[in-house]
Amino acid sequence: MENVGHTLAGFALARSGLDRSTPLATTALAVGANLPDVDLAWSSFHSALAYLHYHRGWTHSLLGFAVLAPALWLALLVVDRWLLARRSPAAARARPLPLLGACAIGVGSHLLMDLANSYGVRLLLPWSDRWSYGDLWVIVDPWLWLFLGGAVYMTGQGGRRRNLIWSMGAAAAAIVVVCTPIVPVACRVAWSAGLLLTVVLCRLRGRVGSPGPAPGIARAGLAAALTYAGFCLLSHHAALERLMSMTADPAAADGRVVAVLPRPANPLRWDAIVADGGAVRHRVIGTLPALDPPHASWTVFERRFDNPAVRALLATCAGRVVLEFFRFPFATIEDEPDGGRSVVVRDARYRRGGRGFAVYASRIGPNGAPLFDPGECP
Repeated sequence: MENVGHTLAGFALARSGLDRSTPLATTALAVGANLPDVDLAWSSFHSALAYLHYHRGWTHSLLGFAVLAPALWLALLVVDRWLLARRSPAAARARPLPLLGACAIGVGSHLLMDLANSYGVRLLLPWSDRWSYGDLWVIVDPWLWLFLGGAVYMTGQGGRRRNLIWSMGAAAAAIVVVCTPIVPVACRVAWSAGLLLTVVLCRLRGRVGSPGPAPGIARAGLAAALTYAGFCLLSHHAALERLMSMTADPAAADGRVVAVLPRPANPLRWDAIVADGGAVRHRVIGTLPALDPPHASWTVFERRFDNPAVRALLATCAGRVVLEFFRFPFATIEDEPDGGRSVVVRDARYRRGGRGFAVYASRIGPNGAPLFDPGECP
């Protein structure tokens, strides 16, 4: 997930009553909910290949959990015993065991939310590079913003500046949802109605400007998020069962991979992917046949891994990183505006045309081999 969702989850957990377990619990939950993304410090500033290779690496694994949660706990204990104790000697000190629990819950929430989406995590690093995917939602899910953000807003202390900041955030989220063409009109209307309902409930309960949080509201927001996750899980299972029955072919079963991937803000329609050694096929399917888009049909993308230029690219370290991260890779040979040609490898999970994230392109030299720059490799 992106860090807005992680942060909202951390604060919602704190407001549910965990903030009362010990001083610094809110800090532990909010920081812990973002801490595994510390790998951005070394994955984002070298090359796109380095990002694909290092992001969601060991910090998003079980080993990372075992290291990051105690590390955050020790850091907060040092801050509490050395810095805060000097500034406020009479204030209550953090209790070690509840604080460790808050750190573990915060870091664990990050791993669970990332595991649930289609980007995936590698839980067993460094022993295994195998990716695990929940395929329940995309990295940016506005329904989680609504459930978790509404809970955090309604349980916070009031003030004009705070209300202005939250209003700006809600407006930005609404613009993203309403103006994203891939989000169906029905989902835009439903999400906007949910945002309006949250505002109305907040006014009716008199929470704006209230003196303190209400754990029950935060728990309701967390329950709504968990209910949404459960609905996505059931919908995903039904769509996957449909896909399996649509593509049942015992003769082609060996080496074939099928998946249904989430679409933005719409848990009732899914990107269906069927991949084998020669091609990747894609279409949109609904949880139920009645929810299929009109005139939906399969689009076939030949992998072209037997092309000499493609084979040469995949044999480089860049190719190894691409095959490590790309879940459904396929290659094309494309003409460039300047008259040259390039090998372009895409991950059908994210891109089935155009350039951008999960696309790697390499120019083809005069000898027919890709002009690979070794400096790009992590």
